[in-house]
Amino acid sequence: MNAVEVQDLSFSYGHRPVFSHVSFQVKSGEIFCLVGPNGCGKSTLLRCILGHLQPQAGEIRIGGKLLAEYRAPTLADQLAYVPQSHTRAFPFRTVDVVAMGQIRKGGLFAGQTGQTRRAMAVLEQLHLAHLAETEYTSLSGGELQMVLLARALCQDSETLVLDEPAAHLDLGRTHDLLSVLQKIAREQGKTILLSTHDCNHALQLEDSGATVRMALMEQGQLSPGDTPLALLRSDCMKQLYGMESRVVTVPDAGGRHFLATWREGERI
Repeated sequence: MNAVEVQDLSFSYGHRPVFSHVSFQVKSGEIFCLVGPNGCGKSTLLRCILGHLQPQAGEIRIGGKLLAEYRAPTLADQLAYVPQSHTRAFPFRTVDVVAMGQIRKGGLFAGQTGQTRRAMAVLEQLHLAHLAETEYTSLSGGELQMVLLARALCQDSETLVLDEPAAHLDLGRTHDLLSVLQKIAREQGKTILLSTHDCNHALQLEDSGATVRMALMEQGQLSPGDTPLALLRSDCMKQLYGMESRVVTVPDAGGRHFLATWREGERI
C-alpha cells in the first residue's frame, strides 16, 4: 500500500512556476528522500502534500484517500510534520510542546497524566528528558529541531514529513536523528518522507537496513526514485550540482558508504 501518492502535480507562485507534472509514490514503511538544489521546490512540494498550499493541477492521496477528503483531525492521524523553521512565541515547557502532538486526542497541555507519560517517553527516546522542564524559547536551534521531532513522534501518525530535519543539528545530533528515523521505520513500520541537502543522510539510512528510496528534484521536475546507492553511483551529482562525485566504502565503519564530491580540476 502507498502511504503517499502524488499524481501529475503542478504548483506556481503567481506567474512563477515552481514544479510541474510531478508524480511519485511513497510506500508504507519506507523512507523516501527528496534531494535537490536550493530553491528547486522541495519545501513547496511537502507543503502541498500537507495541505498547506493548493496546487494548480494534479491530485494527492494519503493512505489511498484524496487529501481534499480529510478533515484536520483525521489527517493528523496520517501525517505529522517537522518544519525547517519554527517561530517560538510563548515560553512553554518543552514537555508541553511535545505533548501538543496529541492535541487531537483531547487536552492542550501535558497536565493529563497519559499525555505527560507519552511526552516523557518520546523525550527519553531522543535523549532529551533533561530538557523537559526547560522553557522551549531558551533552547538552541539544534535542541529545538529535536524537540519538534519529538512532538511529531508524539502525534503517533502513520507518516512523518520532515523538511530538512538536520539543518540545525551538530554531528552527534544528526547521527542520533538518523538512528531514530531508521529505527522507527524498521521496528514500527512508520513511513518517512524527508527533504535533505546531504546525500550522505540517505546513504546512512540505507546502510542501516531501512528500506530507502531517493529522488532528485531539479528545475521543476522529479527524477524516478531509486535506492540512494544506485542513484549516487551514477553521474547525478554532475547533472544536479556540476560536481564530480564518487561513492566510497569505509571498511573500518562496518562497510558504510559515503559520497565524496569535488569540483572538476580540484585535487583530492
